[in-house]
Amino acid sequence: MVYVAGGTYTRGCDNCAEQDKIYETPSHKVTVDAYYIAPTEVTIGQWNAVMGGKKNAWESDKAPKIGVSWFDANNFACKLGQATGHQYRLLTDAEWEFAARGGKDGIADKFKFSGSNTVDDVAWYSENSGGKAHDVATKKPNKLGLYDMSGNSWEWVYDWLVGYSSGDKVNPVQLTGSGNKTRRGGSYGEPAEFARVSRRAIRSRDGAADMGFRIGMSTELPPGMVGPCDAANPSAAACQGDKNRDCRLITAADEAWISDDYTVVIGEDGTAAVSGFPNVSGQWYTLNNRSFNVVTKSGTKTYAYYVFSQDELTMISDDGIPYRLYRRAMSEAKNKVTLSSVSNAKTLAQLIAAVEPERLVTDEQLAHPDTSVRDPRIAAASGYTWFFDGRCCGGNHKYRFHLDKSGDAEFVVMDYDDTHHENILAKGRWFTVGNIGLHIVLNGKYFNYLYTAGERTMSYSEYMPAGPIFCHISFQSYERGDFRIFNKTVFDDKIKRPRGFNGENPVYEAGEYQWGS
Repeated sequence: MVYVAGGTYTRGCDNCAEQDKIYETPSHKVTVDAYYIAPTEVTIGQWNAVMGGKKNAWESDKAPKIGVSWFDANNFACKLGQATGHQYRLLTDAEWEFAARGGKDGIADKFKFSGSNTVDDVAWYSENSGGKAHDVATKKPNKLGLYDMSGNSWEWVYDWLVGYSSGDKVNPVQLTGSGNKTRRGGSYGEPAEFARVSRRAIRSRDGAADMGFRIGMSTELPPGMVGPCDAANPSAAACQGDKNRDCRLITAADEAWISDDYTVVIGEDGTAAVSGFPNVSGQWYTLNNRSFNVVTKSGTKTYAYYVFSQDELTMISDDGIPYRLYRRAMSEAKNKVTLSSVSNAKTLAQLIAAVEPERLVTDEQLAHPDTSVRDPRIAAASGYTWFFDGRCCGGNHKYRFHLDKSGDAEFVVMDYDDTHHENILAKGRWFTVGNIGLHIVLNGKYFNYLYTAGERTMSYSEYMPAGPIFCHISFQSYERGDFRIFNKTVFDDKIKRPRGFNGENPVYEAGEYQWGS
């Protein structure tokens, strides 16, 4: 480990690209106490020594360990700490950038990248990597003797990704957020701009694609930080309750599910309230631990949901409004809602009996679904597809989710540079279960999503126009639990760019059904 003397520096940037300003401005003074940092990203050899396992034949022990979720990275720090007695942990966002800038002796250089203004001196990135990660410490170090802080592998830090605020800060840690942790440093597959020392990007805690990490160490945890052993193991809070009222969702009298924009209160007595435009209130029930339903005077409002832990969940309503919610004290809510008494209260059985039949799914149907069923609401209309421009939300990618009426499906992520660089996240034959579970199968592998479909009645921005929308919550390792909102878009050559299947002789037979795989 390398000792980093504490100091003060300016975090963020003032001259970055417009699309990066959401998470890199305003620049501000930050002071950090002393800490230790690993000179390299955790390597495959180090990972296997701590976590068990052995490298594949084509891998190098000295290459960074990639494909690690935020939980996995904390688990490594936990196990290493237990084995050595040291307080290993992830770095904070502020510590990471201070070290990337070279610490006290390096900040005056004001290098764009970690150790140089010339990216090829210090980083493996998309233009020089040959499309693969390289052994650590094969480029020049920065002034602290740290390697690969720019490029080679994305690196996790502890903080949630939230835009900066102005004002001086001391040992800051972003302890709350709206869905994603922060990743730093760029990677072998990303352009040079992503390797800047101030560059920040989003990633769901479950997302492991292209993700590596390096560890820090200190005698005490930064203020508010949870130790790595606790951070690695969130609890989904198993509980006993009615099959059609998921008791994990129930809030106590003085608490609510809260995000920056929404508040949800779910009562044990069967009443619920959701803030919005307008607010929704009524009696609630759940189906198959997938859909949360509120019966109002004007009809039933449906939300697909996924519980991360006892304190965090994702919801998407049937009109496409996403919620990443955290269990908090009601006093923290910006948008207050209260449970109201319901006149002519119905029994749970009466509520469920009123649901349209196609949403009722038996355990047998879940275990052995009819793979020929396809929800017509999300099948692509002739000449159209589903498209999402991630610049709306601080992202760096565009996404296409094409669900052909014939049954072919393709989910693709694209870069903004229009170089036709894209990755297929899912491809195969698709079917739906209960008008809320979307499943794609190829060669026995399942790609699973919860989804809703609806109509946006007004345009919110160029990225969120009025018209038909399709939303999903992903169950893939790419970003498990993340949501996206797709707009109906003309399926032209600009966004088509078909790539063909991965592997020869694809097999579409469902085989053993794998929900949640």
